[in-house]
Amino acid sequence: MDRETWENRIGFLRLLSDVSGFASAFFAIGKANEGWTSCPTSQHPCLSDHALRSLVEQHAAKGSPFICFENDGIFYGVVPVEEYAAVIGPAAVYSFSKAYLELYAQEHGMMPVTMIPSSDLNTLIGYMNLAFFHFTGNALARENVPIYTPLSENWHPAGDLEAYQLDQSENDRAHQAGVIFEKQLLEAVESGDMAKLKSLLGGPTPDFSEIGAFSDAQKKEYEYLAVSIITLLTRSAVAGGARVETAHALGDVFLKRLSNAVLRGDPIFDISYSAMIEFTELVQRAKAEKSDDSYVDACKAYIEQNLRKDLQVGDIAPAIGLSRTYLSHLFHQAEGVTVQQYIQREKCRHAARMLQYSDYTIAQIAQYYGFSSQSYFGTCFQTWYGMTPNAYRKANR
Repeated sequence: MDRETWENRIGFLRLLSDVSGFASAFFAIGKANEGWTSCPTSQHPCLSDHALRSLVEQHAAKGSPFICFENDGIFYGVVPVEEYAAVIGPAAVYSFSKAYLELYAQEHGMMPVTMIPSSDLNTLIGYMNLAFFHFTGNALARENVPIYTPLSENWHPAGDLEAYQLDQSENDRAHQAGVIFEKQLLEAVESGDMAKLKSLLGGPTPDFSEIGAFSDAQKKEYEYLAVSIITLLTRSAVAGGARVETAHALGDVFLKRLSNAVLRGDPIFDISYSAMIEFTELVQRAKAEKSDDSYVDACKAYIEQNLRKDLQVGDIAPAIGLSRTYLSHLFHQAEGVTVQQYIQREKCRHAARMLQYSDYTIAQIAQYYGFSSQSYFGTCFQTWYGMTPNAYRKANR
């Protein structure tokens, strides 16, 4: 590559780093002594880490842009340019702790730590697209950008699946029993049916050793199983009517319990059972609250339809299928006022409209909404509006 072309590409990458906040590097594939980086210390992971550079160069030799994950959360965008590779990153896919990022930066000699910004894949691919267009004059098809990880180098899904299915067959294992139990469990949780759950847990549960093998260590299998169950329970609780934040918070609590138990070496299998019970109770409470709300709404609708009558709680409760005491409790808990106060407030609210927009006398309005007298109407109206009906009419006509 001639000097002018080199300077042009370096200048573009330097500008891209300034705009994006990502570090960048440019180096010749297979030539360790040729490389440039925007990092102030001239240290970039793709220049200083032999294993990472080998991984990047291996795929860059294919000639197409790609995303490369170095570990679970640090990734790079790579744009091959003839026999060179332009690297944008590193970026953190999660909001890692400052301590983690500082350790990563120190290990790779790239300070300051602010050169590892958090990002999503689409943002990084957007900057890769700019580089690709600048270098080649072509647009990058975002949906075709492959992702490579160290794991993918030695992972062969088709072969692993074939081997696992053979092992299942040889050990006479099958997932069907687990699927049936899972379906019944999630139905109990989603419906908030504690009796059904206890009946299910009180009967025979699947022997997971006869279902599948996903770890060589039994305790690790229990841990994976518990994580799966907690995840499914969280989703079922939301589907059953539990608030999203509450259900996910409860799931996080159980995952934290599980993590602590694993660290301490405590038994973990009973955590799944506790989660089943608590999630079912959560849905049960959510359904009860929803039912309570519907009764309050029914009470309000009844009042609206019968506002001109002399309404009493004792008339409303049987009409919506509740006892007087329970309706009074539910309504006050939900609205902060008694049923009778709500009725009085609604009568006065409608009366206020008539005072403002009609020519009916105050006595006629009081009679229309079922007040025992004009003076009682005046007392009630002043309670809610802070003035007499006559004063309100004069102020709002």
